[in-house]
Amino acid sequence: MELIAVCDSKLNTAPDFPIGWWSVARSHEIKPGDVTSVTALDRDLVVYRTESGEARVHDAYCPHLGAHLGVNGKVVGESIQCPFHGWQFGGDGKCNHIPYCETIPSRAKVQNWPTSEVNGEIYMWFHPTGAEPDRAVPVIEQIGDENWTEPRQVEFNIPVHIQDIAENSCDPEHFQYVHKQNQTPPSSVDVEDGAVHLRSEIEAQGMKGELHATMFQPGLARVMTSYGPGAEMLVYNSAQPISKNETLLRWTLLVRNEIAEFVGDQVMDGIIEGLSDDYPIWENKVHRRQPVFCKGDETLVLFRKWVRQFYLPDSPRGQQ
Repeated sequence: MELIAVCDSKLNTAPDFPIGWWSVARSHEIKPGDVTSVTALDRDLVVYRTESGEARVHDAYCPHLGAHLGVNGKVVGESIQCPFHGWQFGGDGKCNHIPYCETIPSRAKVQNWPTSEVNGEIYMWFHPTGAEPDRAVPVIEQIGDENWTEPRQVEFNIPVHIQDIAENSCDPEHFQYVHKQNQTPPSSVDVEDGAVHLRSEIEAQGMKGELHATMFQPGLARVMTSYGPGAEMLVYNSAQPISKNETLLRWTLLVRNEIAEFVGDQVMDGIIEGLSDDYPIWENKVHRRQPVFCKGDETLVLFRKWVRQFYLPDSPRGQQ
């Protein structure tokens, strides 16, 4: 006799964290000499900017007696100083100065995470084995371009794993049911140069347009919407996975100067409001490691195959 399985929510297991670049702060938030604490990837981190202006990310806890470097820690030149006993750590995470001892223990170091600063944000590279970055953060050329408006920045805290959020970009069918489109818009999804591309016809605020979403990795995507020559909007999405079931989304929105005065705010407001349609689904769903797909789910199957590359081969996520 086979027993009925317990509730899905009790069996649900979120995926591991994908390999890649993760946003941990906006650049303007961390000035030279600033130190702050950040939670990402189920880790407590310290993010700081040296006196020369270099952004760095380390694990937060001092190897000496466990003080949090991000709480009352201090930038000293190009190092971060522990608030407890003044131990200092350099860019490689190794202790380079103990004020009351000339001999530095070889194990006196904190985990250092490679950083990149582009698109007005600070990113950390995550690989579960500590492997060095094998790719760069894509540059979004429209940010800072004089033909585009100043970026509008918004953030959303989403109670779901980053992969479930990213999967939306390969799911044109949900537009009809979640976003109240009259029908599933004509769409295509394919992989080009290692990125997933969704191209779709859309309608927003009574305006018809074409959407082209490019996902470089889960949690790092550019969405370009065109309503005609010179009438374009860009949304850049970068994510900070706080835990396996909580993700902070950072959005950067801008439009071409030609439409800024007339419909710029209206179009951007519509995109932001659209996220509220997705939120109840994300907040209450479970993650299916092995979903039951139908023949109409080709784009979702493509996504699941593409996303394997961001997990270790022996991870359950790499075998989905």
